[in-house]
Amino acid sequence: MGSSASTRRISSARKVEGPSSSNEVHSGGPLAEGQSKTLTKDDAVVVPDETDGGPSQPKTIASPNSNGKADAQNVAIQQEGTIDDASSGTLTAISDILLVDSAAAKAKRIEEFGDEVKQCLTLVKANIKHIQDCKCFPCTSCLERMNDIRTVSYNDDLDLNAVADGLGIDTDYCKMFAYTWTKGDMVQKLEGADQQEELSHELTHMFTFYNALLGSGWNFTDESDYFCLQMEEDGCLSLIVDWFLHLVKSDTEMNKWVDAMIFEAINIFQNAFRRVPTLTPKHHRAVPALQKFGESEDSLTQTMAFMTLAKLVKKEEADKLSTNYTCIVSLLSLLKKCLSNPDHKAESRRQSSKEKIGKSIIIHAEELVKSVDDLAINDNNKRLIVEKGGIPILAKLLQQDCSVEEKTSAANGIWRLAFLKENKEKLRKEQGIIYNLTENSQSKNENLRNACMGALFEIYESKLPEGLTHKKTDVESQQRAPSDSAKSSGHIMLSYKWEHPSKPVMREFKKQLRKRGYNVWMDEDHMRSVTLIRNCLHLWFVTPASVAAQLYEILNLLGDKIGAMAEAVENADMIIACITRGYQDSQECRTEASYAYECKKKIIPVKVNNDFKASGWLGGITAGKIY
Repeated sequence: MGSSASTRRISSARKVEGPSSSNEVHSGGPLAEGQSKTLTKDDAVVVPDETDGGPSQPKTIASPNSNGKADAQNVAIQQEGTIDDASSGTLTAISDILLVDSAAAKAKRIEEFGDEVKQCLTLVKANIKHIQDCKCFPCTSCLERMNDIRTVSYNDDLDLNAVADGLGIDTDYCKMFAYTWTKGDMVQKLEGADQQEELSHELTHMFTFYNALLGSGWNFTDESDYFCLQMEEDGCLSLIVDWFLHLVKSDTEMNKWVDAMIFEAINIFQNAFRRVPTLTPKHHRAVPALQKFGESEDSLTQTMAFMTLAKLVKKEEADKLSTNYTCIVSLLSLLKKCLSNPDHKAESRRQSSKEKIGKSIIIHAEELVKSVDDLAINDNNKRLIVEKGGIPILAKLLQQDCSVEEKTSAANGIWRLAFLKENKEKLRKEQGIIYNLTENSQSKNENLRNACMGALFEIYESKLPEGLTHKKTDVESQQRAPSDSAKSSGHIMLSYKWEHPSKPVMREFKKQLRKRGYNVWMDEDHMRSVTLIRNCLHLWFVTPASVAAQLYEILNLLGDKIGAMAEAVENADMIIACITRGYQDSQECRTEASYAYECKKKIIPVKVNNDFKASGWLGGITAGKIY
């Protein structure tokens, strides 16, 4: 979502359903008065995330460019590093997050800018320099120049992705943001303004300036990973968190001007955390403030606060995501409204009994359904989503006219809802959902296919419905059911989440067990060829259709994670589970461990972190057995 206009952004993971496909566009953000926007297409090619932790989070795009083509170097880097090595620790630097040399990637991106973008950036640089150097800040000229920058942020005639990239890479916009935010005590004066009175001339100027500053930041974070990363590096996101925490600790009632600024700042966070998920751990301290904003009388502020909160909280803090009736109804209503439009986007305005600064935003169905999935980690939200009509809406998102991302998020959301026993029967009765999950379980997109199979597996409590088949087992149509006499091939299955330190620990287990003559099943031995084929396909833009189709068929044969997992569990003599916080939080790991438990397999839980204590579903399975 952007700030002052309907905007487009590079799709973070617009996956390819066949040998070739163009990407659709996400749009979002407040509209300027009378503003509308025609969507265009980005053709970014992104190497899919191979992590094994439930609903997939796409990797940050390495060196995104204006024509959307991923160069061979970037794909090769992800091919060599992302799958097996990049998850070995917490990403902290921009160069780490981009997965490439930061300076080289930025220089390459700048070379791709057209003349129009370069001219625009030159003008913006001049405006930024004036604001930074002004001895009389805030003056009328500063305000005019800030408004000019804001106007750029919703200019439909510009390549806004390139402009936002340029602002992050080659201007001092983010330094200017931090400088003006901390300059003097203007923000504090706005906080203390009496809502029943008019602002002074000075404060009117200041509010208009900050409104333009936050509004342009909102739009630019919607457009660019580079911009989001620079906002982090220059301390802008931390300054916003500090302000949020200051506000919630204060006894002063928030006036309409502060309310408007909070709404814009929340959406900067929402964009930054959506585009660059690796930023979220650094700003976990914002959780109490977002919880407070989630109590706003304005339903849209409430909804945006919870959408952002869902990206910040740790899974063990699911109780902090317990929303209310109004928030869930607002979220589902917006989603339904999006689906009623051909482009799956909708406009919404802030509504509150408090006199306020008007704001209209445009939001895309893909962002909303991902938030439904995020919020459903909380059991109370699982109930509310189903009670307030979420199942039929999610069913629509699985239909043919929806994007791969919408379908995948919907399937992951259904999978998560099915963990609540009372929802399983309701989902089984929705034949439309079962049919669409079954159809999409045949998809050429691995993330979508696995999400659908996982949802069906959970809905039917580890017994897939009669007649459900997938590419690998077209000749099979029998139900899969756990039993005491499940046939075993005598192997030891290693169950873990693809993360550090779990993966290297499990590799060492595999090595040592095989030295001692044991037959060991580890998923990476079965999935590596899938990765190689996929990465090759992303490089072969001109591959003959017949060859590409054959490779996709091979990919389908090899890539059924859910089916491979179920067979590995059924044929195991025992399962060694590397239990971590990530394992407990993962939908796929939960389904895997729960199925092993139902199959009455011997589970040996192994801890790699003494500080971790299993709870919830994992605590029930591993109680008294941990090594």
